[in-house]
Formats: sequence, C-alpha cells, structure tokens
Amino acid sequence: MTMDFRLNMSERIARARGDLRMGVPIVLRLGDARALAMAVETLTADRLTGLRAMGADPQVVITARRAETLKTAAYDGDLARIALPKGVDLRWVRGISDPAHDLSTPMKGPLRSLRSGDVSAERLAL
Repeated sequence: MTMDFRLNMSERIARARGDLRMGVPIVLRLGDARALAMAVETLTADRLTGLRAMGADPQVVITARRAETLKTAAYDGDLARIALPKGVDLRWVRGISDPAHDLSTPMKGPLRSLRSGDVSAERLAL
C-alpha cells in the first residue's frame, strides 16, 4: 500500500495561513496570476528590505473601505493597491494597512494607487 503525503487544498491553505502568521512570505498562484504575499502584521524590516532587494515593485493591498478612509482610489473595486514609495519604512507600511496606526502616522500621502493588470492573486491574498 502506498501512502500519499501530498497536502490537500485545506491543508495547503492552513499551511499558508500559518506561514503568514509567522511572518513567512507565501507565493499565491491563481491561473496565470502570481504574487508574493506577506502579512504586514508580521512583516519585519529585514524582510521588507529583502523584498526591495529582489527588484520587485512592492505594493500594499488594502480594502476599498480602508482606501476610502485614506482618501485614495480603489480602482480595482473591492481593493486598492498602493505602490510603496522608495525609502518608506515598515512604520509607514503598517500605517497604511492598519487603522490603529492612523494617529501615530498621520501624514501618509500622497498615495499612488495602481490601476492596471490582473488582481486575482492580490484579491486572494487580501
């Protein structure tokens, strides 16, 4: 008898959630769309630096409601993708994503919302 040790979909989702809670990035794939996702709540400054060193154009994905609070456009309907300006730190990233930081990081803008491309993976990440 051969035992199949491959993870089923529920186990893969549980593993991804666990990795995000630990601060480990995950790769999301939905059709041809792919994204490297990291949870802002557990993101470290070193990992943010590493992400930038990869040559990627990092973005923070927030809900449309959060975008409305920040007075920026949610071009993708239910979510907004905010481009990370060069030189912003982890405090700024957390200030964008978490309303609990609104008073401690009041000056966040101007924000540049992205508006083109497939957002399937980003929607899945959110």
